Amino acid sequence: METKLEKVQWKVEGMDCANCALTIRNYLQNQGAENVAVSVIDGDVSFEMQKADATIKLAKGVESLGYKVDALHTEENGRQKKFLTTHLQRFWACLPFTAVLLLHMLPGMHIRFLANPWIQLILVLPVFIIGLIYFGHSAFYSISKGVPNMNVLITIGATAAFVYSLAGTVLQLGSGYIFYETTATIITLVFLGNYLEDASVQSTQKALKTLAKSQKVMANMIAFDDQHQEVVFPIDNTQLRAGDLVLIKNGEQVPADCKILWGHAHVSEAIITGESIPVYKQKKDKLIGGSIVEDGTVKAQVTAVGNETVLSNILNLVKSAQSEKPPMQQMADKISAVFVPLVIGIAIVTLAANWIILKEFTPALLRSIAVLVIACPCAMGLATPAAIAVGLGRGACNGILFRNAKSLELFKDIRQVVFDKTGTLTTGNFQIANFHTSVLEEDFKRIVFSLEKYSNHPIAKSITQQWKMPGEIRWKKVQEVKGVGMQATDAEGNTYEAGSNKMTSTSDSTHNIYVTKN
Repeated sequence: METKLEKVQWKVEGMDCANCALTIRNYLQNQGAENVAVSVIDGDVSFEMQKADATIKLAKGVESLGYKVDALHTEENGRQKKFLTTHLQRFWACLPFTAVLLLHMLPGMHIRFLANPWIQLILVLPVFIIGLIYFGHSAFYSISKGVPNMNVLITIGATAAFVYSLAGTVLQLGSGYIFYETTATIITLVFLGNYLEDASVQSTQKALKTLAKSQKVMANMIAFDDQHQEVVFPIDNTQLRAGDLVLIKNGEQVPADCKILWGHAHVSEAIITGESIPVYKQKKDKLIGGSIVEDGTVKAQVTAVGNETVLSNILNLVKSAQSEKPPMQQMADKISAVFVPLVIGIAIVTLAANWIILKEFTPALLRSIAVLVIACPCAMGLATPAAIAVGLGRGACNGILFRNAKSLELFKDIRQVVFDKTGTLTTGNFQIANFHTSVLEEDFKRIVFSLEKYSNHPIAKSITQQWKMPGEIRWKKVQEVKGVGMQATDAEGNTYEAGSNKMTSTSDSTHNIYVTKN
């Protein structure tokens, strides 16, 4: 008998490049996890395990690699994050010290006390310590697991400049051996670069976050008291269960996937299907969670909640697409696996060759440090997955969702597109195309506006927006007859009606709305 695999999903902080993702994936696979997917962009980690109780041990193992698993810090997640926990905070903390160190290097700026190597050592220490805590910690654990990441290059480059300068300070070798500003500049600029990379990716994820937010709304749950009378009370839709009864009013969002038991309504499913025209729904029809009831009121039975809903499945598809690796990224991953050792090797060769040719250690060291720093952040290790995430995010912003990342890569070869419905290509806003009237045009528009402003029908709303005017008619009585149209009586007793051709009993069906008086 086969043991059922249970799926585990985590959020992991601290991944900076493809090598970080590779380190975590290799560790989980070595521990027996299957179908491991790690996204360096949003920190999503998913895998399947036979023993669910082993996940805590695995999470602690991942943290021993130098990363943070949110599942182990649920209490901390609700609190405000401590200082120096984000790239931006680290950048601002390092910037003042780095700026002061660079001051004496500017043309015309001869600040004598800043030329003192001991003063420079005091200024660089906070920056070096902040950098070592983040980059050094990550670099050490990545090397210990046999998959060195990009932070190794930063750590070696910054440390080499610092140790060389420290030796020059202690041994009083002169200003030609002091490069504390190099250490500070490397660390500060990389923190800024990491922040900008994170910000560029996060800005493209807004559409997905909007979809995610639409999953959390309040619902009107229907229950029955001991007298078998209906009782309606608000409840968070995350507390709904399949089989529960809900009341969905005009203008409200459908809290979960459900089936209509009573009533009818026009429902906008644009957030799911991209179709701008509201769909008419009646008894036994299904409603998709996240859609909007634009006109009408219904009672419905919940059929799916949480991760089982249509919207949740769409979100999971897009998230899995971000975690997937198209051919381009698979190639980048193979290169990234040997990239760090290769760069370190090139840096050593650069140091040795320049030392031999120039016969001076200082310029040779600076050039080898330049090799380390220029190579990181690595374009392949971070830019490739970032480009995929940005592409998927920009697509979501424009209402285009990709089932997998490979489709995104193939998209560049598309030359022709076939759409199955024209509504997908429209703005979603109705415009009045034509009208005929037997009375004055201004009076006709005023009558139509005064009638339709009391309707929530999508066509009625578009008319009132286009023909909005002052001096509307004050009705003595006005009502909307569902499925028929508007009926109103003015102060003089005249009866007005606005609706389809069925209301006027005419065979003319060339227009959407017909208006009659008496």
